Amino acid sequence: MKALSLTVWLTLAAMTGYAMFHITFEVERLESELRDVNRLSEKGKDEVHHLKAEWSYLNRPDRLSELTRKFLPDWAPPTTDQIIAIDNLSENLADRGKPSKTKHRLKKPERRRYAKH
Repeated sequence: MKALSLTVWLTLAAMTGYAMFHITFEVERLESELRDVNRLSEKGKDEVHHLKAEWSYLNRPDRLSELTRKFLPDWAPPTTDQIIAIDNLSENLADRGKPSKTKHRLKKPERRRYAKH
């Protein structure tokens, strides 16, 4: 009877020790994974902050006006007659939707493939 009791107690002690080490290693693994996730999160936050700063730098009004003068020399701000109310927009677009009298060189899209340049 004592041998059976000793065997049961030793088995329980071994199982408890195994469970304790298993749980400890699992907790360490999860803590390591949490550190990795936190590090990636901080890296992402830093990257977003960097991109916002770069966006602000690239969208400076003086820089944009310089690029406009350089690449769009004929550009001018819209005049007041180009601005319409949103209620009148559908009427204005309907007038523009009328067919124009523009002649196309090629009648069918397939001919474009075989046209000699």
